[in-house]
Amino acid sequence: MLGRTISLYLMDGDASGRWKAGISQWSGHVYKIPREYLKKSEDISELSTPGVYFLFGDDNETDQNFIYVGEADDALKRIMQPHTFERDGSHWEDAVIYVSPDGSLEKGRVKYLENHFYTLASDAKRYVVKNGNTPTQSQIRPEVIDSLMYAVENIKLIMPTLGYKVFGPVKKSMSAQSSNPHSVAPSSGTYSANEPTLLHLAGKKAQAKGYLKDDGSFVVLRGSTFCSEETKSCQGFLKERRAELLNLKQVVNGKFMQNVEFNSPSSAAGCILGASVNGKVKWLYPDGTTLKDRVG
Repeated sequence: MLGRTISLYLMDGDASGRWKAGISQWSGHVYKIPREYLKKSEDISELSTPGVYFLFGDDNETDQNFIYVGEADDALKRIMQPHTFERDGSHWEDAVIYVSPDGSLEKGRVKYLENHFYTLASDAKRYVVKNGNTPTQSQIRPEVIDSLMYAVENIKLIMPTLGYKVFGPVKKSMSAQSSNPHSVAPSSGTYSANEPTLLHLAGKKAQAKGYLKDDGSFVVLRGSTFCSEETKSCQGFLKERRAELLNLKQVVNGKFMQNVEFNSPSSAAGCILGASVNGKVKWLYPDGTTLKDRVG
């Protein structure tokens, strides 16, 4: 496969603001727009054309990352309207929008792409998919499908550069008892340069360290401590996971006996603390910055 060049434009001069992405010799544009920047984006005319959009946030029920896949004749206008999934308290933070300035995204095409990306996200199982129903797949000509698949591949390339590894399958991880000879407990103070940066859990209720994996999951290291009490905010899925840790003796006497992988930073922090918390602000890098500061 020939190489391709991805262009990224920080529209507000800051990585926490709006992004515009493209690929050489492709007319499509992909925008990443934080929720608070929606009104500011109304003067971008191509966002008010047909497009496919993705909403990202934290699921209120599972505390995992979620994606919602949608389409609209006026992408920005639809995004600014309420969505059914928000009724459970889930709050999306970023919108990613695909539009084509050449006017090629008529209704049948965006409906086809909506269904295709919904299927990719559901099969990958990296994120909770918040669509209430499976989007309808429109019937279009084979030659049109071929052109849309080119757009699909480009969007799949761009998504990770925007911070979302949502469409690729999750790689099979090592067993909870790490066989990596370089893995260390938090108390060791050293680790291999080949290993990811260790994060620590904010607060005094537990002393825990771990690291974020490329697929968005989070590994808590052996030696980390565990709160025995649960708060009123501790949701059912967290209670079940905590009980499993104890039953499998992965946690004994309030301490992790081995490295344990969780679906997300929030589920890791929630299990440790016995409370529903936002892992993106609870896990800190050595310099005190949060996961949210660095990865959004």
